Amino acid sequence: MKKVYLFLLILGIIIRFVIQFVFPAFNGDEISVGNNIKHSGFIELLYPLKFGQSAPPLFLWLQKFFIEILPFSFWINIKVLSFISSILGIILFYVFIKRNSFSPIFLLLFIILLFNPFIINNSLTVKQYTIDLTGIIFLIAWFKTKNFKKYNWAFFLVWSLISNIGLFACCGYLIYDLFSQRSLRNFNAFFDFVKKNALTILAPVPYVVYFFWFMNQEGAVELQAYMVKYWSSSFIPLDSSIFKYLLYTIHGLWIYIFNAFEIWGIFMMILMLSFFLFSNKKQFMFREEILLLFCIVIVHLILNIFHMYPFSDRLYLYIAPFLVLILGSSIATISDFGVIKKHFQKVYVLISVVTLFLYSLYMSGNDNNVYMLYEKLNNLNAKEIYATEKSIETIDSFNEFTDNKFVINKK
Repeated sequence: MKKVYLFLLILGIIIRFVIQFVFPAFNGDEISVGNNIKHSGFIELLYPLKFGQSAPPLFLWLQKFFIEILPFSFWINIKVLSFISSILGIILFYVFIKRNSFSPIFLLLFIILLFNPFIINNSLTVKQYTIDLTGIIFLIAWFKTKNFKKYNWAFFLVWSLISNIGLFACCGYLIYDLFSQRSLRNFNAFFDFVKKNALTILAPVPYVVYFFWFMNQEGAVELQAYMVKYWSSSFIPLDSSIFKYLLYTIHGLWIYIFNAFEIWGIFMMILMLSFFLFSNKKQFMFREEILLLFCIVIVHLILNIFHMYPFSDRLYLYIAPFLVLILGSSIATISDFGVIKKHFQKVYVLISVVTLFLYSLYMSGNDNNVYMLYEKLNNLNAKEIYATEKSIETIDSFNEFTDNKFVINKK
């Protein structure tokens, strides 16, 4: 299986390179963020951004650093960080597979993370979502090691400044550790836990200090109000509409994380059922990893209820390893069933191949792709194209982002 996983990893890296640099995709969000970074200095990037955009400070600084030191065009330079992070994420998951002796159960899980178009496209965009995902994968691969237990505060300090999910992960990790060490059994145990994890507890403080400073800057309150309104439909409603919200969210999870082909996405969700039916009856695979990620997701959901952080499509990205590990644990449980055990390997390989084939059918799909829109407009059999004032502004910002590399040949 080692050679199979290595081949899939190399193929995943090649596909990401081709999508990122050979057939580039640009959407409105990354163009707006990119133009902020392009025309702002390091200090200016600490203040509220223009065009209704926001991003963690260290993420913006890293992007600016790559833009300044790399010799390529701006639109290439600004995509390098996302590419590196995306590649690092899948390499880290390969390391996780290696630590689990290249178990065959990882075949479908690795295919999902490597070739799911939603995961690929959102991990390559010029936003911090790719670092959300890579940070989570690093966490599940290393959180059991002695070095992580000793230096996790440094990891969470940096991650919190580069990705908002880093804040949730730090809190979730502490909650997980608090319960796994049974540190709530008495006051002395709790006090020892706090003393032992003091640096980890303090890790988010630099970001918290920055956030309070940021909110006192001109335009910050207006930006926050805009964001709350923009993401309003992604907040969990505390009324009867919560049932509609849950159905919409579950549907989003299976089409984004598992498969956009509805029947196959539902099939994968059904495969997860054995985890929920039997996980409390026996030791299940990836138990510690799943419990840790569960704590992180719970922190996110609590903040979502208070309208402090949205829960929607692109923001599902970091949840992919959580759902994928639940799927793997569930499939491992199913493989022990007497009726299935004999033919499990062949059926599992078939399911994995079908999943990969279905991904290939919509691999080129990229929502809100301005570059593809330009190609479409240039291929229209028309001498003139009429555009609204807003559309012209969007075209101008795209030209600015790409240094006029891609232009419309028509008036």
